[in-house]
Amino acid sequence: GLVFVSFSFLSACEDFVHFRTEKYTCDINRLGLQSIELETQRGTTIAMLFTEQGPQALEIVLREKDQLELKVEDNEIRVNRETGEIEALLGARFATLTCKKSVFSM
Repeated sequence: GLVFVSFSFLSACEDFVHFRTEKYTCDINRLGLQSIELETQRGTTIAMLFTEQGPQALEIVLREKDQLELKVEDNEIRVNRETGEIEALLGARFATLTCKKSVFSM
């Protein structure tokens, strides 16, 4: 009985993530887009865009298991969460980038 109880407790802990960062790091590109980061803490997710101009908060328009849609001012970004492909429209400049996805959770 004791083994079963401790196993249930462990799997319940894995579902309860205190902190999670999902990051898409891009190679040097003409948009100057360096990375996109999603940080989830206590059920709240914040999305940030990092470019050569510095960090900028993004509005999460759509968040599904396999895709993200993010927006700020005249910038629109679509992220394929499975492949790391990013379609970014920053002002009048558009590019499709393949970025490296990394996830850290605690």
